[in-house]
Amino acid sequence: METTAEVFPNLLSSPDFCHPLRIFNSITGIQTVTADQNQNSQLFERKDSSNSPSTQWVNANPSAGRYLAGTLVALFLSTMVTAADPSDASITFSGTGKETKRTTAYAKNEPSGSAKSMAIGNPFGIEIMGESVWITSVDDHCIYYGPMSGKSLTRVAGNGLQGYSGDGGPATEATFNWPHEVRADAAGNLFIADTRNHVIRKVDAATGIVSTLAGDGTEGFAGDGESGTKVQFRQPHSVVLDGRGGLLIADTVNHRLRRLNLSTGVVTTISGTGERKLPQDGQLALGAPLLGPRSLAIDEQSIWIALREGNSVWRIDRETNRLHHVAGTGKKGYSQEGGPADQALFRGPKGLVIDDRGGILLVDTENQAVRRIDLKANTVTTVLGERALVHKTTLKRPHGIGFSRQYGFMVGDSENHRVLLAK
Repeated sequence: METTAEVFPNLLSSPDFCHPLRIFNSITGIQTVTADQNQNSQLFERKDSSNSPSTQWVNANPSAGRYLAGTLVALFLSTMVTAADPSDASITFSGTGKETKRTTAYAKNEPSGSAKSMAIGNPFGIEIMGESVWITSVDDHCIYYGPMSGKSLTRVAGNGLQGYSGDGGPATEATFNWPHEVRADAAGNLFIADTRNHVIRKVDAATGIVSTLAGDGTEGFAGDGESGTKVQFRQPHSVVLDGRGGLLIADTVNHRLRRLNLSTGVVTTISGTGERKLPQDGQLALGAPLLGPRSLAIDEQSIWIALREGNSVWRIDRETNRLHHVAGTGKKGYSQEGGPADQALFRGPKGLVIDDRGGILLVDTENQAVRRIDLKANTVTTVLGERALVHKTTLKRPHGIGFSRQYGFMVGDSENHRVLLAK
């Protein structure tokens, strides 16, 4: 967490920032009022254009004296630790802002260090499981692993060079080509969408050996009902374990959602026809079109799908196998905050994850924002980015996202070459 001086660098030195200070916590609804040295106090509340209350720092008496630093620290930290909304605070978890493109392979056990000290060039995929996090980087075509504490970050797959090699050997000596996403199972095995190699690969947790599960390394569409190299994908971007012995694959440029049976290796299409058009609400998934399926999430009831070219979010009911429209009209744009989800406008969404409060966090990439779809209220708000109601930060083509009940959500702020952890 940043110190008060880091977050408000000019505040403590300003002769004009004085008591009283009042903070309104938009999550808890708690109002905090402080008095100046003359015991003056004042209540103040602002509502923005969406009528949402937000934190306010009030300087009611410029002549009353300098602001007391200890009070500011206590009050600032109280809003940080009591907030439950993902938009309430943001820190840089990893990345120095520098690219990591390479012409030579990394040496053994390099790079490694604390998460904040590590350069992460173009981070894309984020996978969080308990106290562990995995991050894919497309600058150096690697996968990194570390604890959520940020104490360390270590390369666990990829040697830093672009290519397609190394199957049957250590994952750290293998080459990948723009690995967009990684998922981990309970044993720690990794499943990787090796996007521009057009294959799905696995890193065995026990041995560290990498293998290709499906795909022949060339782009195309083939192999439904087949396995191994008889299968072809065209830039698979996202994978997710379905909890029923399968791995779901967003075969993005083939405009299909496919499933890899992890026992037999057989690949089948469960939705998408290859047509570049949106499905219809209530349509059976098998035989329905999917326009650029880019990112996947899953729970017991639904498979959640972000359509990149389709600028919308859909779900497949796992019992009825029918598609249902969740958010986005399909048109490009940026919709008004708090508006109906089904009328929202997105621009090339590329990541989504389920939160613990009945919502979907969507990385609205070309709008440089993270949006939250409240499934109960049927509304969309911005929780990270320059248009966020509470926390504002400048994003540059963010991609992957992961969620932790304890830590909040983590976003690959790709072209800023950093990973953000927001609460």
